[in-house]
Amino acid sequence: MSSPANPEDCARGVVDTPDLRLEWEEAPWDTAIFGFPVLQISRIEVLGPAAAGDLAIFEAARDQLAAGLVSCRMSHECLRESILLEDHGFRFIEMLYMPELADLAGSRLDEKTGLDVGLAREEDLPALMEIAGNAFRNERFHIDPRLDSRLGDERYRRWVQSSHTHPRQQLYVVRDGAKQVAFFVTEMLPDGTCYWHLNAVSPEVQGQGYGRRAWKAMLHQAREAGAQRVRTCIVARNHRVLNLYAGLGFRFPPPQMTFHWVK
Repeated sequence: MSSPANPEDCARGVVDTPDLRLEWEEAPWDTAIFGFPVLQISRIEVLGPAAAGDLAIFEAARDQLAAGLVSCRMSHECLRESILLEDHGFRFIEMLYMPELADLAGSRLDEKTGLDVGLAREEDLPALMEIAGNAFRNERFHIDPRLDSRLGDERYRRWVQSSHTHPRQQLYVVRDGAKQVAFFVTEMLPDGTCYWHLNAVSPEVQGQGYGRRAWKAMLHQAREAGAQRVRTCIVARNHRVLNLYAGLGFRFPPPQMTFHWVK
């Protein structure tokens, strides 16, 4: 999502002791939606037996800010870290995969999709925001029963809206004739990776075979744009789309886990 006008205004901090290394920062886009500070732990390493006591440094900062939600994402192998967080009120929410199509140039994309791909125009935004507000049901803001899923819907609406003028992300619309059937928020990274941040098929046409066609059309787009590979992120519970990525030749590196602390 787009960055705040002044990133220096965002709260952030580091816990650096012999037993615990932890880095955290505020997620300003989520703070704006939820109406209270939302934090994210970007790094956590348990280094010694006193890590539990040292975590109190972060908890004091969290409480001083009156944060209502903290998220943390880590490798599936980080069991010491996950146990520490769970001992302090965090709960496991989701398992994530980051499928990658490593050799885009060598991939067989001969199949004609019959769909058109283009950058979204200003007049496309209302319809695409409506798709974003209704298409997601498996993500962490919808699955965590302690959170209002309507705020998750608003989060994705705003993401689509901000991506249209984002300095690095691009918003694409996939059309079947005049009908908008899907959208993709993408970013071309310096290493030649086309990263798919957010994508969805319109709920109105789901189940009509548009998924594979839209994804294939976007692979064509990425290759024509000079991408060497495509990478994205998807929750494990979205098994239908996992099968779609597997069928398109994507490979799956080791997964990650997401935890939430809710006040």
